[in-house]
Amino acid sequence: VVNYAVRFVGNPYRWGGTNPNTGADCSGFVQYVYGQMGVSLPHYSGAQATVGRAVGSLADAQPGDIIANAQHAAIYVGNGMVINSQLNGTRYDPIAWVFPSSYSIRRIF
Repeated sequence: VVNYAVRFVGNPYRWGGTNPNTGADCSGFVQYVYGQMGVSLPHYSGAQATVGRAVGSLADAQPGDIIANAQHAAIYVGNGMVINSQLNGTRYDPIAWVFPSSYSIRRIF
């Protein structure tokens, strides 16, 4: 998942977008990447925060897990970092920066 997602770093943000080649929002980016892996996800971060299996803590998170809450969705890459689409485009960011409050960690594979 991560190896595929990183190819979109630097691509533009687009509200409501679902294709990172032309612009995607946060949940559209996660939806698209997982779709390319054969997994159908909803296009809403709050719904993405409920898919798959819950992971109890960041210490147990693995690259490729979804990090999401009602405001944002991202893909965990490891070492406290995520890849996500936001107003500045698709990029790497620290979890603490994009999720200043609570979030859910979800494992699909």
